[in-house]
Amino acid sequence: MAKPMLTIRGIQFTNIERLQRLLIEGGKKAAKEAAKRLRNEAQEVLAKSRDLVPVDTGALKKSGRVRPESGVYTNGKNMEVLITYGSTAVEYAIYVHEDLSKNHPHGQAKFLEIPLIQQSHGLVDRISDRVEKVLKEELGKA
Repeated sequence: MAKPMLTIRGIQFTNIERLQRLLIEGGKKAAKEAAKRLRNEAQEVLAKSRDLVPVDTGALKKSGRVRPESGVYTNGKNMEVLITYGSTAVEYAIYVHEDLSKNHPHGQAKFLEIPLIQQSHGLVDRISDRVEKVLKEELGKA
């Protein structure tokens, strides 16, 4: 039997059932910790991507953000964060990211996608491990 898997934008996440179980059993405490860890993971992706962003004026590199500014977006049982580059002042971010034909003296195309894919390996397990640790600590206090 195939293991349950989650695929988001072509990235496959395995062992998702463990995280689902922990979130159900751990309630609000587990959800809060999972949200915190998800945001931390996104911030790590952003930090790694900044090393790969092509730099001319520096505006594109400075435009990188994890959104929302704090916490995570929630919609029912779903939580998400966005890692973005660009703004009204830096509308060219998508072109720089996607154009593989350009030779950049510093940085490269796919500056966000590459670290995102790298960070995705083991992501669910890292979040699950942290949630499980927090729940065990909470049980130890009881």
